[in-house]
Amino acid sequence: MLALVPWLLFLHTLSAFTFFLGHGTSVAMAFQIRKEKDIARIRAMLDLSESTIIVMGVAFLIMGLTGLIMPFILKIWNKGWIWASVVLMVIVFVQMATMNEKRYKILRKLVGLPYRQGNKVFPAETPASQSEIEAHIRKMNVYELVAVGYVIPMIVLWLMVFKPF
Repeated sequence: MLALVPWLLFLHTLSAFTFFLGHGTSVAMAFQIRKEKDIARIRAMLDLSESTIIVMGVAFLIMGLTGLIMPFILKIWNKGWIWASVVLMVIVFVQMATMNEKRYKILRKLVGLPYRQGNKVFPAETPASQSEIEAHIRKMNVYELVAVGYVIPMIVLWLMVFKPF
């Protein structure tokens, strides 16, 4: 079983790169959309961000599975850094999903795109007024996304590299 570890580590790292590469569209959209007033451009950015969901989801799943399998093979579940990493990544997943529900899924509805509530897909509706759309965009705090989506994974990376406890 130990012979699998280098391959699992390779897949874990590759899936992390793939996840962050695919997620780059969403990150760029999150920063750019705050400056945008044109509904057609907002729609295009939201659609571009949505287009990478499958890549991100598969990569995140592989990253998570390999990250959970390796500690069993290496028999290191007794290490605190493993548990801290798992807990932090669960927090990232839940927080990012919650922020997506409250921000971008609602924005899709407001600009007249098909949208989701939970996992249920709804058809496009008549767009909201320009002022409602702009008010919703003004409420979105991109720095919270940075804290959850960048700082916490950076801490997890530190834990995996330095194994402090």
